[in-house]
Amino acid sequence: MLHFKKGEAVEATHPKNPDNRNRLYPASVLRATNNNRLLLQYHTLFSDHPPNNPLRYSLPLSCVRPKLPDLLNPWFKVGDPVDAYCHSHGGAAWCSATVDDILENSRYAVSFWDEKGNVNTERAVIEQCRMRPHREWVHGYWVPPLPSQMDNNIQYTSSKPKKLKADETYKEQPPEMVSMTNTGNLRFKIKYSRRPLKESKFKKGRMVEVRDEDEGYKGAWFVATIVSSVGKDMFLVEYRDLLADDGTHQLLQEVVYEKFIRPCPPEVPSVSSFKQFQEVDAWYNDAWWEGVVLAVVNSSECFVSFMHNDVLRFESSKLRPHQDWFDGKWVMASKGSRELTKKFGDVMSKAKNLTGNKIILKCLKSLEPEPEQMPRILMSGSRNSSIQFASHLYKGAKVEVRSDEEGYQGAWYTAIIVNSLQNGKYVVEYLTLKTNDLTEQLREEADASDIRPVPPDIQHRHRYVLREWVDAWYNDGWWKGQVCGFACFRYSVYFWPTKEQLEFEHCHLRPHQEWIDGRWVHA
Repeated sequence: MLHFKKGEAVEATHPKNPDNRNRLYPASVLRATNNNRLLLQYHTLFSDHPPNNPLRYSLPLSCVRPKLPDLLNPWFKVGDPVDAYCHSHGGAAWCSATVDDILENSRYAVSFWDEKGNVNTERAVIEQCRMRPHREWVHGYWVPPLPSQMDNNIQYTSSKPKKLKADETYKEQPPEMVSMTNTGNLRFKIKYSRRPLKESKFKKGRMVEVRDEDEGYKGAWFVATIVSSVGKDMFLVEYRDLLADDGTHQLLQEVVYEKFIRPCPPEVPSVSSFKQFQEVDAWYNDAWWEGVVLAVVNSSECFVSFMHNDVLRFESSKLRPHQDWFDGKWVMASKGSRELTKKFGDVMSKAKNLTGNKIILKCLKSLEPEPEQMPRILMSGSRNSSIQFASHLYKGAKVEVRSDEEGYQGAWYTAIIVNSLQNGKYVVEYLTLKTNDLTEQLREEADASDIRPVPPDIQHRHRYVLREWVDAWYNDGWWKGQVCGFACFRYSVYFWPTKEQLEFEHCHLRPHQEWIDGRWVHA
């Protein structure tokens, strides 16, 4: 039996009609109750008393299923079974339907199913962005299986890792390495084309960067989150650092063409100093601005020139090496002097004037950002007395934070740095953890020693091997473990501190990497 944890996103039937599993409403788990029931808080259903509050209701486990993972939205064919997100019985729900006709502007005519799964006379026109392939949840398996579900006859595990202590080693040998065998009668044969799948467009909830082409903002990339798709090549985005100008203090939302959107660049190993004429991005005025280093003041400061010819002085912690998003891949920028001049003006003359004129240097110092806007730089002496700069500790940086809470030692949680404090600590906002009332993202103070950059993404398409160290995604965080058994693309992972063994799918593991002396080292 699959156990749900507090705060987990699920889909549930309507409280007044729990037997109709062809109408599923998004909800979150508040807690388990007696007799195999769950107390849920619905996202689109609201109570009458008090009015406009999210509805809370206890349902049997049989009326609840996990949230269907985001799937690549294909162009559907007539007769395809789908789920359409639309208003039903007081709130928005995923309603089972069949495609009747393909219309213009990415819209479809669909017929809805009744409680028994038969097509009834109720019809509607639905936009493609509000549809998904239909999946059934049968005895703990998705039917048809998900693309990442290599074998559908493996049982889910519900046990929870106990205390994991950081930096603890053990001398005893791991348990006997054995291959896992599958049991059950439900099997599916999946055909895979040799042709690679085309990468999907940006999915809802994905963090991206948006380019602004307005006058005065050329070369600026603003961090945002995809809210929804609008037609074929436009998206509604919500900016992370910009507020609407209507006085509501709400984050700004805007419809943007796909050509102005790119993924967030991958993390680059820590850079303590930059080189002259190196192309960089500088964090300034709530955005990443493309620029070029004109002069290196010292190991921690540079003068940077931008497309609008402004020159500002920055600490290295507010810079990152510039990368170009080219043909669906990230390429480290490496331009010649002619290309740099075309993009940023006569950089040679600017650099010569900057380094040879003390008056200009004095004026430029007055243009540097205000001290309260500058991020704190962590300095720690190494054995050779050199100084290392933690360039990942700036406002808005995406990081991972180690927990020292009882029972969660050694778990790393993804977060955003919100602010730096005078005591050498930082305020972080977790991306996967919410407050106890589930109303907002959890914020905490964290010591710099418990913060590291997000590890670079390693596409581990082949199987993990026995005894390989991995990070396992569990309870909203990454936990270090060792592979001790496998079957197809499902693995048994052993956690040394608790001597506990859990099962994970391939997609829930990543190669383990250690952050040592400002760089990532593969275990």
